[in-house]
Amino acid sequence: MPRKLIKNAKIVSAQGIEPGDILIEREKILQIGKNLQDKEARVFDAGGKYVFPGFIDAHTHMGVPIRGTRSADDFSSGSLAALYGGVTTIIDFTVQEKGQSLADSIVQRKKEADGRSSVDYALHCNVTDLDEKRLKEIPAIVKQGIVSFKVFTAYREAGMQLDDRQILDLLWEVKQAGGTVMFHAENGDIISFLSDAFVRQGDTDAIFHAHSRPVLAEVEAVSRMVTLNQFIQCPLYFVHLTAAESVQIAAMAKQGGQNVYLETCPQYLLFDQSVYEREDGYRYIAAPPFRSKKDSDYLWQALQKGEIDVVGTDHCPFTLEQKEMGGRQFHLTPNGLPGVETLFALLYSEGVRKKRLSMERLVSLIAEEPARLFGLFPQKGILMEGADADLVIFNPDAEETISAAKLHSATDWTPYEGFESKGKIESVMLRGQWLLRDGILQDDNLRKGRFVPALL
Repeated sequence: MPRKLIKNAKIVSAQGIEPGDILIEREKILQIGKNLQDKEARVFDAGGKYVFPGFIDAHTHMGVPIRGTRSADDFSSGSLAALYGGVTTIIDFTVQEKGQSLADSIVQRKKEADGRSSVDYALHCNVTDLDEKRLKEIPAIVKQGIVSFKVFTAYREAGMQLDDRQILDLLWEVKQAGGTVMFHAENGDIISFLSDAFVRQGDTDAIFHAHSRPVLAEVEAVSRMVTLNQFIQCPLYFVHLTAAESVQIAAMAKQGGQNVYLETCPQYLLFDQSVYEREDGYRYIAAPPFRSKKDSDYLWQALQKGEIDVVGTDHCPFTLEQKEMGGRQFHLTPNGLPGVETLFALLYSEGVRKKRLSMERLVSLIAEEPARLFGLFPQKGILMEGADADLVIFNPDAEETISAAKLHSATDWTPYEGFESKGKIESVMLRGQWLLRDGILQDDNLRKGRFVPALL
């Protein structure tokens, strides 16, 4: 495979933007500098456009079972959507069945991804059925390059919720193994109590989804998890936080010495719970629900200040037909939204262009920080010599309107229909091979994504 030389690039990192060239040999970046020359390399002119490291979506759910159906994107369609959005690495989750070992759940998930994914992938290990045998598996799982273990503090009815003693045991074992525990932090008992009460009263419209999962449920769970962890000191990662108070509690734990990392999602930055009062509000049901405008404003500020470390999408799409399965009742509607393809477009258009985020902070949130936190750095998440040649060429002068008709997910709608997207991703490279070149999909290079183990 001949060397490739990207000329006339504005190279973007979390540290700044510098003009330069990028020389690529096989799968790796060989050299970065100004006025590079290589007579044997094939030259690609970036034309002064921005060149980003390939983005990382640290939170996706491809083809997972929820409420009697499966999320609409499997690894094939979901990774196609990802690459069009400049995402060259996704971090998905295992699905542990009742009685299944953690090791078997990993094998199963890899079988679903290998030969289908067009972008590279890593895995978080869901822990929903925990006993002594499962605890003993953790050191070996970390050694094979899966370093993050996800816990649910809700969904007892689905057999997914762990109790506090189980969580303490898991925190201890994961800390000893050198991993991180992730939390879907909502108080499940508050949610089930309120949900049952609303359903008994016949209050099943979409707005009662938000009412049944109040901010208090998230705040309590975040507070309880950092309290449980105070004397164990395992690294913690809270997924999809939605509320100002939750972020503040976690930030205080971080200031107190705990290694606590926070994630939010574009939907919590851009919507508030008034959406659920619309006729089509049921389509937007996701867990946690949207909060107040005040909360979303705070999340933007927390991103720029560094209180929130990562933006992931929680990509878990359903078609309109699937969203209708529950008869538009909040407790029967599949929870989840599409997002992997629009991650960068929304953060750039609604963040950078509206001066809520700097370009450098954007790169940190969706490239460098997720790579660091989940053991992929410096192989992924940065443009530097020796890193994988994953990159995105972006034209900031183009303009588009987001529309489901133009997107590549297997779902048939997007919550961001009609949003104005400033700029356009023109080319995407994965490990030295073009997936998208000047807007044209490179079919010969699809479905070659690999599992990327954490670097220990």
